[in-house]
Parts: sequence; C-alpha cells; structure tokens
Amino acid sequence: MNYLVSKRIPNAEAFLVHCERLSMKSRSVVFRQGEPSEDLYLILDGSVSVIVDDIEDPEQEMVVSYLNPGEFFGEMGLFGEEHRTANLVTRTPCEFGRISYQDFHAIRQQFPDVLYALTTQIGQRLKNTTRKLADLTFIDVYGRIHRSLIQLTTLPEAMTHPDGMQIRVTRQELGKLVGCSREMAGRVLKML
Repeated sequence: MNYLVSKRIPNAEAFLVHCERLSMKSRSVVFRQGEPSEDLYLILDGSVSVIVDDIEDPEQEMVVSYLNPGEFFGEMGLFGEEHRTANLVTRTPCEFGRISYQDFHAIRQQFPDVLYALTTQIGQRLKNTTRKLADLTFIDVYGRIHRSLIQLTTLPEAMTHPDGMQIRVTRQELGKLVGCSREMAGRVLKML
C-alpha cells in the first residue's frame, strides 16, 4: 500500500478488507457527472482529476482539483446526493478501494479513523473550493496561474529538479485549473 494512504488513514488495511480493489489505466473515466451515485472510492495509488462540465455547454469544463493516494472521492452520495456532481478521470495508472454506500454505512462505526479522515478531507475540499472561488473573483489570470503552479509543486508526482520543482501539466489543463483559455495560459507562462 502507498505510504500516503497509511499516513492519511490509520487502520486503512483493515478497512480495505471490506473494499473491492480496482485498477485503471491512465486517462480512464472512473465515472461521469450525472451518473447514479452508489460507491465511495479510496485512492491507493495514482492520481485523478475532478472535472466539472458546464451544464449549458458540456464542451466547457473546469478542473476542480487533483486527488492523490489516501484521498476519498464519491463521498457526496453518502450524504444524500443521488447523482455524481463531477467527472473523475485518472491522470496516471491508478488503484482504488471501492465500497458501496450501503456497506460503508454498515461498517462505519468499526472504523472511526476512516470516518474522521473522510470528514477532514471534506472540510479541506470546502476550504480549497472557497479559496478557488475567491481567486477567480479577486485575482487576475497571472496570479491564479502563479498560485496554481506553486500548489502543483506540492503534489506527490512533482519531482525535484536542479532548478526547483518539475511538474507535468499542459497549457490546456492549466487553463482548466484556473479558469482561462489554453492560449491565455501559454501567454502567462511565457511571462513567468
């Protein structure tokens, strides 16, 4: 099991006994926005993108966040949301633990550490979403890209490089992360 999983979720091994293990290739769709919500996932290895489509123009999308080992997704359905609110797409080859909401509710009291980790992550995501909304409102594209690049260097897949940190992100993906076009992201990168 990935070190980050056991670091973020004490007793993860015992919890995973109740989960189905899944492996997916890079760029695979885990689920789509609007699909029925039935399962909770825990990332064991790899990274996923959380992407929201524009309801009026499904060709328009925004990358809400990246999730990494030790993070849950699909949690909204635990609290009454019947349909997926975002698309989940693997960024790298991934391994997940998947448990149905019904099974999770049946065992949740046996795993208070897992429940605490899940609620902590939900709180952190709310904080991150609030920050992203404030950035979109108050910071120009240059500032949003700058902040996003710094944040991307903290992800597990960022690599140490003699000149700093190295990350892999396309201009298009960077634009979707900060709410601008690919062309604008490219212009800002040239200025940096």
